[in-house]
Amino acid sequence: MAKEIKTTQAELDAIFKRLERDYGALNEKQQAYAIREIGQVRGEISDMLADYANNKGKITRRRLSRLLRDLDEIEESIREHGELALNSIIEQSSEWTVRNVNKAIGITLSTSSFDRINNYVVKYVVKRFGDDGLVLSDRIWGLSGEIRDELATVIRRDILKGESINKMIPNIRKVYENETWKIRRLARTESLTAHRAATSYNAQDSGVVKYVQFNDGTCGRKDHNTHKCYELAQKDPYGKGRGIYKPNDTEIWLPHPNCTSWVSYVLDERWL
Repeated sequence: MAKEIKTTQAELDAIFKRLERDYGALNEKQQAYAIREIGQVRGEISDMLADYANNKGKITRRRLSRLLRDLDEIEESIREHGELALNSIIEQSSEWTVRNVNKAIGITLSTSSFDRINNYVVKYVVKRFGDDGLVLSDRIWGLSGEIRDELATVIRRDILKGESINKMIPNIRKVYENETWKIRRLARTESLTAHRAATSYNAQDSGVVKYVQFNDGTCGRKDHNTHKCYELAQKDPYGKGRGIYKPNDTEIWLPHPNCTSWVSYVLDERWL
């Protein structure tokens, strides 16, 4: 990396605020992408119901057990679509962050450094254990299982009531719509974790950033002062001011799920 800073600290703070607004727009698109990708299973379910229906467009009770067993394939499909979508989002978040942060501070990054930073971030996000003791693939498994269970409940109820598949399909759509908040939450959490990790790891690699500023999230909840991000933003662990940490302090990379906190740079005075 070329150690040449083309901005002041005040200018850099303003740049990071603009970057966060831009990143917020990206993250909204990523959430919609994850919902859309996982939502592809709705077509698969419709096809499966059509295969089980008789010439009156209904599914008999005697076929119910087999149909519910076949939902295992739907769960697997949800899992596959989810893993592809989330991995893509993590990679995109890391690459976007490294590219735009280095442009902001006027540093030219070699291709090898760019790839090395992004590979580290992706591996960290995918393999990290959360407070729940789970890694990303476990969370996707849990999500797919929850959706499958809700689908089974609705399908069982409608078949026992003698509903036609034309009536069942809208009810299945409602299940998916009711579960989208979980997909949105997972996509937001993993993307933001990659974003904060990439910002921080890039700082470690830069040679010009000794400390980072941890900026509190904006969830808008009344109990926000009980959140981990609020606590971290108030701390002064190195006597440099509230919310100032070293780039390798991984506790600021994921304070809690759905956290909207962000990281900016405190530049080394030698390069100002």
